[in-house]
Amino acid sequence: MMPVPDILPGGPVLPAAAGNGKLRVLVVDDDPIYRETSRMFLMMQGRDVTLAENGNAGLRKLAGGCFDILIVDMEMPDMSGLEVISHVRARPETADLPIIMVTSRDDAMAIDRAYELGASSFVVKPVNWTLLDHYLRFVCRAARNETLARQAQKEAELLGRTKDNLMSVLRHEMKTPLNAIIGFTRLAAEARESGDLVAMREHLEAVQESGKRLLQSFADMATYSDMLSGRIVPACEPIAPGWLFDDMQELHGPALATAGIRVERCEEEGNLRFEGDQTLLASALSRLVQNVLEHARGATTLRLISAREGEGLKLTVEDDGEGIPPEHIARCLEPFAQADMSLSRAHQGLGMGLPIAGSIAALHGGDLQSESILGAGLRVSLRLPIAR
Repeated sequence: MMPVPDILPGGPVLPAAAGNGKLRVLVVDDDPIYRETSRMFLMMQGRDVTLAENGNAGLRKLAGGCFDILIVDMEMPDMSGLEVISHVRARPETADLPIIMVTSRDDAMAIDRAYELGASSFVVKPVNWTLLDHYLRFVCRAARNETLARQAQKEAELLGRTKDNLMSVLRHEMKTPLNAIIGFTRLAAEARESGDLVAMREHLEAVQESGKRLLQSFADMATYSDMLSGRIVPACEPIAPGWLFDDMQELHGPALATAGIRVERCEEEGNLRFEGDQTLLASALSRLVQNVLEHARGATTLRLISAREGEGLKLTVEDDGEGIPPEHIARCLEPFAQADMSLSRAHQGLGMGLPIAGSIAALHGGDLQSESILGAGLRVSLRLPIAR
């Protein structure tokens, strides 16, 4: 019988300890003879084996290491295998870990309970070691396929929401400026015929503003598409956070002053530099500042903050406005979505500011973090590595 391959053609590679490509197995059993026998046979098959003498020891090793599969005995004195499975599934970092239950009795009820708690498969003692290795490969492959299926489902759900959000926003964001262009063009023509050049100029300026709004919407869609398709590759150059903050004040200073919002800067002392694409990161921060201008009702202060965070850097745009309900934050991070998705909403735009800023952070190996307290404002941060 031909062995089942550990890696499916064209599929993802299982994580490997120390880059050696071996399947990492944790064996939890109170029987020392079984533990050593399992180590010997599994290592003969090229597996990277770690042993634990009881359930508590096994959970400690899981918390401190990284494994591809867990083999756990059903009956142990300090903690049963069922309890181990329950603890493993309760931890987010091990919730999807494949688990093989080993039992010395043919107890259908116990096996059913193991499956209910999240066991992937089971074997009965005495163990057929050759078949056990096939079990390992089969269970890992099945778990990998299940993970891929869940990821595909999440992506499909996100795609469906994105499509619905896009159509809803486009109906508002395209229809309004197009109607304005048509209407103000007609009014400008009438003003020209009547000789009212002042009115004609005002109408043409309104047409220009509507055209700019349309152009910005298409530019945002194109930018997001380029990021998703990998057509944008960030440069890697030394940057000081202060340079980015200078860009923000130069670009948005007049609009912030007009809105009655003063700017405060809080920068970590020292000659801090990090690696990134200054143009892209300035664009990300600009979208965060623009978000304050357009949506932060009641804001009087905007803070630009840079601070170290572990081995990375956090660039934060914070306001003292009314904030938004915390449950709306997730919607704001989705492309083509806004906290208010009604057609009668007062705010313009495709709702792409935060998603594009988050994508730029991701291109740099970082992410976007957002938190809001009603009545206390919104804080949005780009969390970036110091070195790429």
